[in-house]
Amino acid sequence: MTYLYLYLGIGLLVGIGFGIRGARANATDPPNTEVAAQALDPDRQPPKRRWLPLILTSSLIWPLLLLLPLLDRPFEPEAPIPEFAVTGDHLLELLTVAEIEARERVFDPLGAVPDLPFGHLNTAWQDFLAACEKGVEFRRFAADWDAGWCREHREGYVEIVQGQPGHFFMTLYKMLPEA
Repeated sequence: MTYLYLYLGIGLLVGIGFGIRGARANATDPPNTEVAAQALDPDRQPPKRRWLPLILTSSLIWPLLLLLPLLDRPFEPEAPIPEFAVTGDHLLELLTVAEIEARERVFDPLGAVPDLPFGHLNTAWQDFLAACEKGVEFRRFAADWDAGWCREHREGYVEIVQGQPGHFFMTLYKMLPEA
């Protein structure tokens, strides 16, 4: 019986909340409009609000009411979010694997980070090198990119296959402040 009271109590709260939300949405007339209408027509009866039956009904079907806000939103995004890709405009200097690894070696005097290129990310770097074709050149890249909902700055290294950027290994990802 406690669960029934809890169910109905939550339903009453949800119903009251939706009633307040509906009243705010429909309150486009200023409050003085009703007073002015009553002064012009003394026999006019104020409009009756029938909130009580709605609130009592909502106490029974409140789980379905919680799904209503989902109907206001579209299910599909308005435009597809673009996927980041390195282009020729992003390319910077030409580097060898040895130069990249010397540059990205992490020095930690406390020894918490392994003394390897990219530190804890060395395994990811080795996987990136294994996925790259043999004998390709590598270049550093930097790009300011609009992700659709925010602007980002990205840096890293990319393999160049037949003069075109291929797979990339990102070393810096930073959200830029709004302009």
